[in-house]
Amino acid sequence: MESWHDILDIRAVLDRYAAGIDRRDWELFASCFTEDVHVDYGRNGVYSSRDPFVQAFDAMHRPPVGATLHRITNHDITVDGDTAHAISYFDAVLRVEHKGFQLLHAIGTYTDELRRTPAGWQISNRVTESVMHRREHA
Repeated sequence: MESWHDILDIRAVLDRYAAGIDRRDWELFASCFTEDVHVDYGRNGVYSSRDPFVQAFDAMHRPPVGATLHRITNHDITVDGDTAHAISYFDAVLRVEHKGFQLLHAIGTYTDELRRTPAGWQISNRVTESVMHRREHA
C-alpha cells in the first residue's frame, strides 16, 4: 500500500524539476535525478547519466530562450517499497524568438521510475512523449 508521505514526496520531486528549469537552478534540477539516470527526451536527446543531462538542459535553456513555465499535473503514482512509477502530464511554454514566432508550446507525458535514495526520492528513468509541439505568436 502506498504511503501518502511517499506520494507527496514524489510529487515534490516533480515540482522541483519544473521549478529547477524555470528558475535556471541546475543544482535543484539535478537533485531530482539519480546519478545513473536514463532519460529519453526524444528529439531533445537521450542521456545515460545525470551530469551530461543537466549540462545539456542548461545549454538548451540559455538565450535566446527567455522565461519558461513548466506545469506538471495529473500524477498517477504507484509505490512498491523503495521504487515507484509515475505518469504525469506536462505543459511547457518557453519564450523564444525564432523564425517569426515568440513562444514554443509543448504538451505531453513523463513516464518515470523513481528510487528511494539517501537523498530522498529521485527519478532513475524517464521517458518523455510529446503529443503537441508548436510555435506560437505571443
